[in-house]
Amino acid sequence: MQTVIYARFSSALQNARSIEDQIAICRERCEREGWTVVEVFTDYAISGAAGIDENGRPGLSAMLARIEAGGIDQVVAEATDRIARHQGDAFTIRERITFAGARLFTLSDGEVTDITATFRGLMDAQFRRDLAAKIKRGQRGTISQKRSAAGLAYGYRKANRFDDRGELIRGLREVDEEQGKVVRRIFEEFAAGQSPRAIAERLNQDGVESPGGRLSGPRFWRASTIYGDRKRKNGILQNRLYRGQLVFNRTRKVLDPRTRTHLIRANPENEWLVEEVPELRIVDDALWDKVQLMLGKVQSRAPEKNRRPKHILSGLVTCGSCGGSWTIHSGNRWGCSRHKEGGKHACSNNRIISTDRLETRVLHGLQHYMLNEKLIEVYVQEYRAEFAKRSKELGREGDRLKKRHAEAVAKIERLVEAVANGAEDFVEIRDVLAKARTERDQLAEQLSQVQQLPTVVLHPAVVAD
Repeated sequence: MQTVIYARFSSALQNARSIEDQIAICRERCEREGWTVVEVFTDYAISGAAGIDENGRPGLSAMLARIEAGGIDQVVAEATDRIARHQGDAFTIRERITFAGARLFTLSDGEVTDITATFRGLMDAQFRRDLAAKIKRGQRGTISQKRSAAGLAYGYRKANRFDDRGELIRGLREVDEEQGKVVRRIFEEFAAGQSPRAIAERLNQDGVESPGGRLSGPRFWRASTIYGDRKRKNGILQNRLYRGQLVFNRTRKVLDPRTRTHLIRANPENEWLVEEVPELRIVDDALWDKVQLMLGKVQSRAPEKNRRPKHILSGLVTCGSCGGSWTIHSGNRWGCSRHKEGGKHACSNNRIISTDRLETRVLHGLQHYMLNEKLIEVYVQEYRAEFAKRSKELGREGDRLKKRHAEAVAKIERLVEAVANGAEDFVEIRDVLAKARTERDQLAEQLSQVQQLPTVVLHPAVVAD
């Protein structure tokens, strides 16, 4: 059997050899069975719930494309949780593999059938949720012991030690005096009326190392590092650890069902877990209270007065010197965001340009380069290839919907016949019939939408003048 192997591990904190071990035991099974391994696909440090497209799990996406190209009889993996930890993804992946004429085979379950996949999918998805809950519970326990459950905040260093049994106690912190002086300086300058941007620029001028700079190479102070986010209550000026309070559960991670990316959402303050750690205090109460009062005045401004309108080039312009984004500085003037927040030490590009001139230059550039005959020819070729691919996918989707619609119609006919033969008193049959009709109508609507999708075909002479 022509076989592809798939292996995955979830976290960057796990051992990367996990991938090699999975591949090794899958190859051993293939050799014993006499199966021919055609190709191996992997996803390193990617969650099993990250989605199935190229952006979420490139290895899985490439494997599905290879199977759908034909010539593959089966996919071999260590277990179903390597394939997916999301019920919807697990079903879709197996459906695409089956449609391509292949099967899914795991070392733990053998050939994955509909029944196996259903139960395993439920268990794998539940395991992911249970694991997240256990991690959260463990972090709560850590905080209650006055130990940090998060990363190392600026102004502190690790103070881990061994207990009486020789086991390492993690999460212990102590004040880093040099960084503590910088923290106090930031609070004092802000309390004196200096803006976060001016504070950041002076810190950069003085060569003060920014948070994380030692680990990730040259980095610069920014106004956003100092000010933080008013909803998530982060940033130097809002970190309550500096007043001797260890805070947990300020935020939570939520998974966007469309993009499968994790988003950070702020929790209400009544859900926070706060532990007093006076030994970690850097800023006294008087200075802390003054700064928070000033922040409150800034943050109480009406949101519509702070929010700037979107422009057609918002998020699309980058600095030619440092690669940072270009944003509106004031009015309709654009400039480098790194230079704006960190001064010339962050980026030396101090040039600005008006919105009208920027948009005019970009549009003229697009008109000049995009009408180049060679570029148009390349675009047409790529468009036709993508159009053919999408048309094939739509054809398969239409066939699948037609099959499911026919099955729903047949099911309704059988249920109607049962009711006609005297089963009208059974509530269960009437409920099933109602659900079947709803499913039939939904499938008909989906099929109609697929069939009505617009078809745009470029003329063969589009490249010609």
